[in-house]
Amino acid sequence: MAALLEGIFVLDFTHWIAGPYAGLFLADMGAEVIKVEPPEGAEERRTGNSKRYHGNTRMSLTLNRGKKGLCVDLKSEEGKKIVYDLVKKADIVIQNYAPGVAKKLGIDYETFSKINDKLIFVSSTAFGESGPYQFRKGFDIIAHAASGIMAGYADEEGNPRGPGGNPYIDLSTAMLNAMSAVSALYYRSQTGIGQKIETCLFNTGMALLATGFIQIEKLDQEMHREMLEILKTAHDHNLRHTQIIDQFSVMRLRNEIPGSTRNVDVPDCNHRPSDRQVYPYYRIYQTKDGYMSIAALTSKQRLKVCEVLGVEDKYAYLDLGNGTDETYFYQKEVMKKMEAVLGQKPLNEWIQVLEEAGVPCGHVNYSVNLFQDPHAIDQNMVWSLENPVSGPYKMMGHPVKFTKTPVKPTKGAPALGEDTVEILKKLGYADAKIEELKAQKIVK
Repeated sequence: MAALLEGIFVLDFTHWIAGPYAGLFLADMGAEVIKVEPPEGAEERRTGNSKRYHGNTRMSLTLNRGKKGLCVDLKSEEGKKIVYDLVKKADIVIQNYAPGVAKKLGIDYETFSKINDKLIFVSSTAFGESGPYQFRKGFDIIAHAASGIMAGYADEEGNPRGPGGNPYIDLSTAMLNAMSAVSALYYRSQTGIGQKIETCLFNTGMALLATGFIQIEKLDQEMHREMLEILKTAHDHNLRHTQIIDQFSVMRLRNEIPGSTRNVDVPDCNHRPSDRQVYPYYRIYQTKDGYMSIAALTSKQRLKVCEVLGVEDKYAYLDLGNGTDETYFYQKEVMKKMEAVLGQKPLNEWIQVLEEAGVPCGHVNYSVNLFQDPHAIDQNMVWSLENPVSGPYKMMGHPVKFTKTPVKPTKGAPALGEDTVEILKKLGYADAKIEELKAQKIVK
């Protein structure tokens, strides 16, 4: 029996996690997936001790299962010709380079679609390809912070906590990459039309908020106004992150059960829950007026952090995985120095300086911020819907952009049995029979 995607040819120009993991899913389903890597290899090959793994790190072995490997220099004309010949035969292309890199390398959708106009091209970035944040670089921790997910957790000191385990925004984005590619493949089978698809970590993070991101206007308007006021004045009132989220929890309790007088049970410690994030270049820091995320995972980025902050780290040049116990304890002291420096200036000032230096960084947002966030709105991640009982409400939108078949806001969630009659009539039930079923409480 043929595999699900037998006969489908995929070119995989990806690195780290969100891109390679998507190619893995397509390969698992039977597609022929060629992993196209530069001479130095994709980034996931450098996430372990170089002498121990020789480029075949655990991450690389995991994320590139089922693929064929092609190492080609895309900066050369000969290399480009090889790729362009492959593009003529390709069904799907996936790339997740930082904004502008694919175009610079000549592997962007505009270039490829001129070679193969039936191509399905998945472009996966940190913040999408439009909106005020589109040129920001980012990793999983940046998306955790910006999308509002991080607002629900804290470390031992009561600060927002980064992802301590699996990078599930990266992993979830990969699943969306694979799903959207297959969806577009089906559309092409019906119409013969290929298209570009845009996904991003920010949108995925907001989608993962799910039921944690909803605003029913007639029920939540006043509570959300009060929440925004708390965030606006939190620094002036010396409120820690845990105090903010605990206040929000109490407010939600009072809003959902107006007669309640009990307190929300919280741990007798600051963490929600606990982890120990001591790596100074991938964590959350408190600035003079708010929290920010930093993800400097390359040696170049780490050296830039040290330069901008005026902090010395004699091990900043080391690739990830090449450190020792000595570097670990040394960097705990580096982290303290970075904390002291970052606390001296406002959040937006640090973000501007670090972004100009090419260091991935960003705000720590709370879900209530995102209803008015200009980037969230631009990305169509805030949908206004209607329910016949609850009335107007807002919730997170669809995280994937299909350029030729865009996903648009649908009807709100139905009330219980709202569409029963319509559905039964489409099945051929007469009005009398429907009323009989209602009377028997078989349908509602």
